[in-house]
Amino acid sequence: MMLPRVGQTIRLHFTGSSEEETELDAFKSRVTDLTEEVASIELPTSENTGRTGVFRPGTSCLVWYVGEDGSRYEFHTSIVGRESAHIPVLLLQLPNKEEIVRTQRRNYLRIETTLDIAVKHQDPMRRYHFLARTIDISGGGLSFSCDESYRLREKDLLQVWISLPSRTGQVQHAFAELEVVRQKAPEEKGLHQWISGKFTNISEQDRVKVVRACYERQLELRKKGVED
Repeated sequence: MMLPRVGQTIRLHFTGSSEEETELDAFKSRVTDLTEEVASIELPTSENTGRTGVFRPGTSCLVWYVGEDGSRYEFHTSIVGRESAHIPVLLLQLPNKEEIVRTQRRNYLRIETTLDIAVKHQDPMRRYHFLARTIDISGGGLSFSCDESYRLREKDLLQVWISLPSRTGQVQHAFAELEVVRQKAPEEKGLHQWISGKFTNISEQDRVKVVRACYERQLELRKKGVED
């Protein structure tokens, strides 16, 4: 199973005693370093109050995080120490990989975002090939708007090429085959129709690119205060 990565955000639910009586609270933190046996994490902050929790070695907790495949992973562990070199960190005992449980699979985060895509219809009678922009996207599919002159229907099979900008400024591309699951006509003349579809064929490498772009976009929105 998949361990968290350095720099990744994790969530913690503490089940042992806490100096601040926050044992039922949910906390978040970030992995700063990994060894074979221990993960160093920033001091956890409460998701409810934003306050930093103070936990003693031996405190048990449940850790969960989202892997690059879009699945949720969790494991039980405990705090084994604390260090204060450059910044104060807690040390978490890492489990054996077989003790990590995948609790959700293919439950992809869907993010509203505008991305450039190229769309090609696979029906030889409707040889559409056009550019469009997404309305939202996840690791399992996307929605986009386009001119109503493209006569798209449910069950249509499309090929889509997706441009995925990253925080570093680089643009990656992903390819997928998309089945239309819903088509909504324009609310008034001159507006675009709305198309929603699910990926029926996408490489895991390209799916990881999409999932990563979704989470980067979510972080960006949170920093701007758009999302809770």
